[in-house]
Amino acid sequence: MATLFSRVALLDWRHCLAVLAALWLVGCAQPVVEPPPPEPAPEPAEPKISPAQAKANKIAWRLSRGDRALARDRLLSPNYDNAYDHYQAVLLLESDNREAQLGLQAIVLRYLDMSRSAAQRSRFRDAEIYLDRAASVLPDNAAVQDMVARQREAMDKPLERPESSDSVRLNTSALAARSTEAKAQLATLAQRARSQDIMVLIVAASDAQGRWIYQTMREAVPGYLLRGDIKIGSPARIEFLPPP
Repeated sequence: MATLFSRVALLDWRHCLAVLAALWLVGCAQPVVEPPPPEPAPEPAEPKISPAQAKANKIAWRLSRGDRALARDRLLSPNYDNAYDHYQAVLLLESDNREAQLGLQAIVLRYLDMSRSAAQRSRFRDAEIYLDRAASVLPDNAAVQDMVARQREAMDKPLERPESSDSVRLNTSALAARSTEAKAQLATLAQRARSQDIMVLIVAASDAQGRWIYQTMREAVPGYLLRGDIKIGSPARIEFLPPP
């Protein structure tokens, strides 16, 4: 009887071992399940730009491109990247934009300067072309058309123009040094030209000096298109020309 009990106990013990072994094998056979990767952090949303800010950005970009083209004498060409097109694009967005209006005036003045330089080298055909381009930039601006007409007339009749009865001589030494005194005198004369809305004739020793005088006077009356012409001669002076 004891022997039989021992055998049964032995069998139960072996059965338990077999069951445990089977369970262990099943556990080992199970694939290892790794935890899912963490969700990526959401990208920060780009700040929304209001329509007004988008328009201001576009205007600023166009003005920058226009100024750059103007500095490089890309006035009416090449297509789509010239000063005229950029300034006109600004005016389509904002019709009273002062910087774009002044940019167009600067194109006119540059063509007038190029026309004078060409005429002084007897390149009259080129001078005429530059005058035509100057007139085309602001065709409805009476002051621009008057400047073009006067320069065309001076080129057609290159006679020595007598000194006007209404003229102011410039300090030659101060002018040569481009001193503060010279700038102050030119600013005063520019203010007079604006108040009377009359054209000036700049008589200077050289074309470069004449351009500097004109630029200095123009900067003294911002927003006003100073109508002027340049003549090489002496003494250096500013002549105030009566209307035709």
